[in-house]
Amino acid sequence: MSIVYITGGATGIGAATVRKFASSGDDVAVFDINGDAVEQLSSEVDSGSVTLFETDVRNRASVRESIASAASDLGPPTTLFVNAGVQKLQGIFEMEDDDIDLIIDVNLKGTLYTVAEAAALMRDAGKGGTIVLMASDQALVGKEGSIVYGATKAGVAQMAKSLSVALSPHGIRVNAVCPATVKTPLTEHVFKWLADKHFDGDVEAAWAAEADLLPIGRVADPPEIAEVVYFLSQPSSSFMTGALVPVDGGLTAQ
Repeated sequence: MSIVYITGGATGIGAATVRKFASSGDDVAVFDINGDAVEQLSSEVDSGSVTLFETDVRNRASVRESIASAASDLGPPTTLFVNAGVQKLQGIFEMEDDDIDLIIDVNLKGTLYTVAEAAALMRDAGKGGTIVLMASDQALVGKEGSIVYGATKAGVAQMAKSLSVALSPHGIRVNAVCPATVKTPLTEHVFKWLADKHFDGDVEAAWAAEADLLPIGRVADPPEIAEVVYFLSQPSSSFMTGALVPVDGGLTAQ
């Protein structure tokens, strides 16, 4: 049994990953602001456990308090999946300061705050551990309207590399997943924006156009990303650290 900490675990990829670990018998601490969704997740699992620690990852004090509570209740993490993120599409001439701050605060600062607190627990426990960061295909390629989001995800990808060097002496591996488009609540509003801009409001046409960009011919489902996160936490990936792992249907192979 492992003790797994997951940020942004209430919906989408995070929720799929919570289910994957809990179904394997692990105890999962979920750091999120959506308590109702986490409660629903907890009721679905029939092995392991799912516990909510309400957390605003933008606030370092909130992160510190929640992680300390999780450590007190469950023990230090053996795996950390930093998944919490936000996205809002805007062109270079449309960007609002509040949106810029939100994306940077959640995606970049929130990742850093979370790793700093959880990695210290792993270090002090002296048993090593695994950390998986949620980057994006946009750490590797550019996309319309994603200037700030892409910049934060490129920052997360670089963070994975630097952290892997810093934490290897403590037996802690750090890798990042770089998914292409996944159908989640986060991306639903993205495709509403794209549909309004390019497809006369036809959201299904926007999704179909996205699928056509991928050699595999479709977008991903959350459990497909969760499987890769799980693999990166297991002994079977023991020689992997500092890797940026594309899970992108062939997008970046073109």
